[in-house]
Amino acid sequence: MNRARKAYVHLIDALARACAIALLVILAIFCIAPAKAAQVELGEFSATYAAAWNGMGLGKIEVRLEKTSPNCFEYSSKTKPIGLVKLFYGKPEEVSEFCVRNGEVVPKKFRYEAKKDSFSLDFNWKLNKVFGGIGVGERDLPADAQDRFGLQQAVRYWLIKRVNDRVPVRAGDEYAFSLVDDDRIKNYKLEVTGYETVTVPEGSFDAIRLERTDDPNRIARFWVAAARDYMPVKVETGKDGKVQLSMELTHFVHKQPVRAASPVGGTEPVTPADFEKSP
Repeated sequence: MNRARKAYVHLIDALARACAIALLVILAIFCIAPAKAAQVELGEFSATYAAAWNGMGLGKIEVRLEKTSPNCFEYSSKTKPIGLVKLFYGKPEEVSEFCVRNGEVVPKKFRYEAKKDSFSLDFNWKLNKVFGGIGVGERDLPADAQDRFGLQQAVRYWLIKRVNDRVPVRAGDEYAFSLVDDDRIKNYKLEVTGYETVTVPEGSFDAIRLERTDDPNRIARFWVAAARDYMPVKVETGKDGKVQLSMELTHFVHKQPVRAASPVGGTEPVTPADFEKSP
């Protein structure tokens, strides 16, 4: 009887151990295994910027991103100029249509409407050709092509994807692309050059600073804030060392905000000093 009882005890103990091991395996699979990264989404929004040329107020620029179908969007800009600016230049509008495919922003159509020099572009990815422009016929379509307006959303998606994938954004990171414009296609490069606090009419923001680095004679600087869905809160462009056009965010409305994790890795708020110390 004692032997039977001991055997029974050993059997119960073995079963208990087996159950514990099985439970640990289940926990490892469902609780401890790394979670799959969430799908990257471009949040819809509307924003207004105050624009100035050489310090002189030009008026307002209203931009809007709207989803037109799953993974496809329309990004539009309407200028509301003041005074003589409206008289001479009218009210320029830009519209970029694009889709997100395989982790990239892929342009479909672009159009620019103004008093003069209006044009449109049609990106045909099946033929690898771009049609339209001014004074040009069909052109070969580079694999990394972007139009001049949709580019903002391509850079925004690049930043959101890095944050979503827990890849720190650090000084020296580059985003290279081919810009398809009215009559030319040119290689461009934007580089992360810092992280600093900027103050605009919409408020003060910790922002990533990106600058164009492929042409030393051209100025293109963008301050992009996680708190505003990685859209620019401040823009400066110009040439020969002089800023000509400046834009500052005055109003922003989230429709579908993205998760604003720390651009240097982690989820806690960061400071400019944290960014500069990133290895």
